[in-house]
Amino acid sequence: MDGDKRTAQAKADLSESLGKDLDALRAEVARLTEQLSAYVDAEKSSWSKFLSKEAKHARQVLDDKVNEAGAKASELRGAAQEQASDLQKATLDYITRKPLQSVALAAGIGLILGLWSKGRS
Repeated sequence: MDGDKRTAQAKADLSESLGKDLDALRAEVARLTEQLSAYVDAEKSSWSKFLSKEAKHARQVLDDKVNEAGAKASELRGAAQEQASDLQKATLDYITRKPLQSVALAAGIGLILGLWSKGRS
């Protein structure tokens, strides 16, 4: 019976030891989980700040490019208006100086456009 007592005691000691080891392992896993969570939160905050900064920079670059394009479009519009005005003045000048040739030219262009549109139908 002495052997049975020792076996039972050894089983109890082993069970108690395993229970303590398991509790220690659980505590270590909980500690590591907390550390990992804190690390992830810190990295998330860091990435959030970085991405926010980059988004602001991209927005500024885009705004600058849009403003540049708007200024260029205004320049081009002004140049086009000036050219159209010059063309209008030249046309009126030509019509005033050569009225019969202007009428003949207009009739010829009308005839060509009429034939062209009739051929497409």
